[in-house]
Amino acid sequence: MSIHKKTIGILGGGQLARMLVLKAHQMGLSTVVLAEKLSDPAVQIANSWIKSSISSNQSIKDIRKLMLICDVITFESEFISAELLKKALKGRKSTKILPSLECLGRIQDRLKQKEWLWDYELPTLDHVKINSREDIDLAFKAFDQKVVFKKRTGGYDGYGTFVIKSLTELSAFKKSIKNEEFNYIIEPFIQFKSEKSLIFARNTLGQTVSFPMIQSVQKNNQCDYVFGPVTHAAEKNLKNKIIKFLNQINYVGTIAFELFDLGNKLVINEIAPRVHNTGHFSQDALSIDQFELHLRCVLGMNLPEIEMKQPAFVMVNLLGLSTRIPTIKKFPTGAFHWYNKTENRPRRKMGHVNYIGRSKQKILKKALLERKGILL
Repeated sequence: MSIHKKTIGILGGGQLARMLVLKAHQMGLSTVVLAEKLSDPAVQIANSWIKSSISSNQSIKDIRKLMLICDVITFESEFISAELLKKALKGRKSTKILPSLECLGRIQDRLKQKEWLWDYELPTLDHVKINSREDIDLAFKAFDQKVVFKKRTGGYDGYGTFVIKSLTELSAFKKSIKNEEFNYIIEPFIQFKSEKSLIFARNTLGQTVSFPMIQSVQKNNQCDYVFGPVTHAAEKNLKNKIIKFLNQINYVGTIAFELFDLGNKLVINEIAPRVHNTGHFSQDALSIDQFELHLRCVLGMNLPEIEMKQPAFVMVNLLGLSTRIPTIKKFPTGAFHWYNKTENRPRRKMGHVNYIGRSKQKILKKALLERKGILL
């Protein structure tokens, strides 16, 4: 039974949606998930479920059905078509989808996202929009024959990203994307010191809070573990610029900025308009986590000040290594979060473990050692 009268609709049924549902129930809210399968992580625990794929025009009627029974709708992924949601919203002014569809539409297209960053003078890497096949050769020369092709939509965890470092590789890649060139942008390939992230939450009242800066370590272009807090000389200035940007675009919800640390400066690699893998540490390390912040934001509730429970935190992802049923040989001492996915496979995010303590080095060593006791 919910004690709040509000009902939250969530588009998508994965682990991020699951953690939003868990938090919503803890807050006394009711939840409805729109997803494909009964076995999806969020569907298993939601108050109710609407079966739909969210990826075709046929889902418009299902999204409208969701709108009729929810006070506010949010999403767990930026890969839901903003255009599709706009069609579903047509003629229905009472239902809010937050973050806004304008923000979603711009951020889900890497070209529009890049242009937005440039428009608001936020630091990011140079990029080339492909208008013709000649642009590819010109960019390759301009960027010292080391480039990164990024798919404009749908790319994540390294999918849709292609590093090209020779004329031979370029020739083969051009053939593989023939007639699809316009679906990519080109960036220079750069060597960075590390990857970091900054996570913010902004509510409908215009209040904004931010998390301590996080460092993430990647394995096969996928987040393996994070630790923090970390600092950088450019952090304060960048945070101020981002908050100004969020106010100007009237963003509502939790949002993550993935960063490259180039040593003397920080540049924004990508934006995720949602709760984020690098923010999972907040469930156990902070006085409020990213999931509660997101729900507070979309409901127009006040945002409390954020406090750290201990001076250091670590989060290790539990990524599938096989198709066998995962087992625990030795239970970790950290806070264990399992997504209850019915199938295991290589690179699939199956869960994570959070650790807090006084020393980053000590808890990181413990976290990586204890993770070996979980057989994936």
